Amino acid sequence: MADVVLSTVLQQLPVLLEKLSRAALKRIARHKGIDAEIKKWQKSLTYIQVYLTHASQMEITDPSLKQRLNDLQHLAYDIDDVLDGWETDAMDPEFKQEPEGITGKIQL
Repeated sequence: MADVVLSTVLQQLPVLLEKLSRAALKRIARHKGIDAEIKKWQKSLTYIQVYLTHASQMEITDPSLKQRLNDLQHLAYDIDDVLDGWETDAMDPEFKQEPEGITGKIQL
């Protein structure tokens, strides 16, 4: 199971990093005043990617490590959901609606 989770997260991370660099996301980050947070997310996700790439080369038997990998998988999905919501908001030139649950959903 850990191998499947690890593989899934490793596939998701480049997608998230690409989304963080999109112009629409940068525009909404400037609008919301969270440019610095986006840069922190990029740095954290890059670090996580390096860590997981290293972990993928090892046999994972430690239950606590398996749980951490599972937590990272859920975090990646949460980040993806938030970024998708922001991109949707960015299509509205006035940025009229705030996505729900942004501030409490992701913590790196």
